[in-house]
Amino acid sequence: MAQFPNLWRFMRSRSGRGFLLHLSLCAALSVTVGYGFYYFSLNWFEEHKSREKIIALQLVDAFVTNYSAVRSQFGKDAPVPATFRAHAIEAFNKQNSDNSDFRLASVGRPGREILTPPTDARMAETIEAFAAMPNPKPVSELLDVNGERIFRTVYPTIAREESCVSCHNALQPVQTPWHLNDVMGAFVIDVPISPFLHTVIWQSAGIGIGLFLALALAGLTISLMHFRQLEALDASAAKLGRTQNFLDSIIENMPVSVAVKDARDRCYVLINRTAEAIFGIARGELIGRPADVSQNKEAANDLFPLAGEALRTQELQTIGEHLVHTPHNGTRILTTRNLSIPDENGEPRYLLSLAEDITERKQAEARIQHLAHYDALTDLPNRAAFVDDLARAIDAAKLNKESFAVLSIDLDGFKEVNDVFGHAVGDDVLRQMAEQLRAFAPDAYLARLGGDEFTLITPNGDHPVLAEILARRLHAAVAIDLERDGQHLRVGISIGVAIFPADGTDATTLLNNADAALYRAKGAGRGKTRFFEIEMDNRLRERRAISNELSSAIARNELCLHYQPLAKIDGEVIGFEALLRWQHPQRGMVSPATFIPVAEESGLIMQIGEWALREACREAASWSQPLQIAVNLSPIQFRHGDLAGLVHSLLLETGLAPTRLELEITEGVLVEDFDRGLSILRRLKALGVRIAMDDFGTGYSSLSYMQSFPFDKIKIDKSFISNVKSNPQSAAIVRAVIGLAHGLNLPVLAEGVETRPQLDFLAGEACDEVQGYLMGRPQPIAQYADLIGQDGATRAKLLSA
Repeated sequence: MAQFPNLWRFMRSRSGRGFLLHLSLCAALSVTVGYGFYYFSLNWFEEHKSREKIIALQLVDAFVTNYSAVRSQFGKDAPVPATFRAHAIEAFNKQNSDNSDFRLASVGRPGREILTPPTDARMAETIEAFAAMPNPKPVSELLDVNGERIFRTVYPTIAREESCVSCHNALQPVQTPWHLNDVMGAFVIDVPISPFLHTVIWQSAGIGIGLFLALALAGLTISLMHFRQLEALDASAAKLGRTQNFLDSIIENMPVSVAVKDARDRCYVLINRTAEAIFGIARGELIGRPADVSQNKEAANDLFPLAGEALRTQELQTIGEHLVHTPHNGTRILTTRNLSIPDENGEPRYLLSLAEDITERKQAEARIQHLAHYDALTDLPNRAAFVDDLARAIDAAKLNKESFAVLSIDLDGFKEVNDVFGHAVGDDVLRQMAEQLRAFAPDAYLARLGGDEFTLITPNGDHPVLAEILARRLHAAVAIDLERDGQHLRVGISIGVAIFPADGTDATTLLNNADAALYRAKGAGRGKTRFFEIEMDNRLRERRAISNELSSAIARNELCLHYQPLAKIDGEVIGFEALLRWQHPQRGMVSPATFIPVAEESGLIMQIGEWALREACREAASWSQPLQIAVNLSPIQFRHGDLAGLVHSLLLETGLAPTRLELEITEGVLVEDFDRGLSILRRLKALGVRIAMDDFGTGYSSLSYMQSFPFDKIKIDKSFISNVKSNPQSAAIVRAVIGLAHGLNLPVLAEGVETRPQLDFLAGEACDEVQGYLMGRPQPIAQYADLIGQDGATRAKLLSA
């Protein structure tokens, strides 16, 4: 059974209100029917019940009349008819109990009774009223007698025969004599009606209530069915309304212009918000009006381009990108589709127009296209655009058998600009440099390939002469001077040149050869120009081959460490320096001077440096003698990653005491990023590791760095040691460095000691420690097994007295 609907919702509905009206009508009808039944039953009682009693009474009366006719036959002592009748009625009443529903009485006229007087005043009045009537009729009525509800019928008794008159006169000799046709009294039938009335009332109420409930139930059933039908209709209407609202909302908020026009009267039916925004029109000016009476006819016509063609063919008409001039939003780029919508007969009924504004999308595509081919900082063509243009230049030069040059240009000192002045100033420098290059080489194709690298394609001509002239002019004219907080930097350019077709006939070769020439120019110093040479290409190829092979050297176990003794000036060994070696399967032993610069350029130095540091710590931790182990660090390792964290983890991993580890750095660590380098050195120092300044004296800032950080040792570069006996300047420098170090309470180690005179000179100058071929060459640690395994008290000296 379906769930009964919400009562409040039902009662508020039309069905509920109708049901209440139905209940009212049912109640009125039920009351009417109940009352009618009651009235009908009462009338029936009056007409049938009293008549039954009267008939019985008439039978008694007829019997008495007959008796009167035959009384003479019973003798003179026979009772008179009136007395006989009274006694007969009395006997009848005695035979019936008091609770009988039928009570008879033969009542005389008030004051002239024979046996039975009227029992109440109403009975006496009725009998006297009979006497005043010429032709009295029986009277029936409901009465309350002694608190009892009865139905009384009074039947007049009239002296119809002379015998009856004579009889009554004989019985009442002193009274006024009776005459023929006098009303002598009445027969009275009293029927108690209270039980009958109770029954009739209950029956009437039952009939009324039953009828009310039946009609109410039928009305409720019909009302509920109607209510559910209304709810279904309301739900359908609501759903239809929601669907309509949904469609209206969708159409209103569609990002395309939607317009509908009646194909018959050409009046506009629908225009959405986007159409208003695109065409700058107000819907109120168009809807319901044809286009030819619109105030904005041009915008109205733009809504339906090729409308006639769509109506004629009844097919979708698509109009590609076309321009629409709007008064409020300038020129817009649209794509429009027109569709004729037929009626049930297949005739055109409506014309639908969908227009999409693709202006922003086309602009975005243009911006993306520009960004894909132009550098965002300088607005110069980027690498992708440059490669495409270089390929076109090569094709044109091949076709015309001409020559052109590719100039690879790099800024000198640009890194210092970023470090000293910040990246914002660096960006400004790049923009200014781009403007200067563009101004002084207006006929060339200029591009920025990334970072501080620019590339230029010269026009076709007599090369390399024209390329050399252009390079000189650029060197002379292109430069930027910067000054801040007392620091002055001048940014110039270095140029590498490759000529088509002599130095390459394809874009990749030309660009690589120009880069190779630039690399050579940078190595020659600032502000230089170098043209590509074959030997340069060979060196570049060699470096690339080394870089590729070095990337897998660790995995192939080709890297190893050689160890060179570190000794006091008297020859006592105090430790070893771990030196990296590469045993190549084809090249043999590759010099560190060859592969370390390549590793630093490619970033492989991070992986190689970590391996070397771990291997040296692991090896030193296995020695029975607590000798020092010195390891060189690259400035690249300071620039990237967490060097102090790495050293700490390796010390924990290998179990090497921090005091046995000595890390050798060059001043390049502090030159590139002084604050970062100094912070890392302090963290290393906090671990208990010793820090040595390597190649002291070869840089221009070594002395200033000695003030900033408490180094544990100074190592004099071997370039000074090799000439101490032949060059007074070298001897003076070594003497000054040793004096400086002793003044700072720092030990001094001299590198590259190869002869006895060099050692004697250092001993005379009180140098603390030495390292070089004279004490021992770099070799696998197995060659020094006797040194790392001897007791510390009997430690051997490498040199005899």
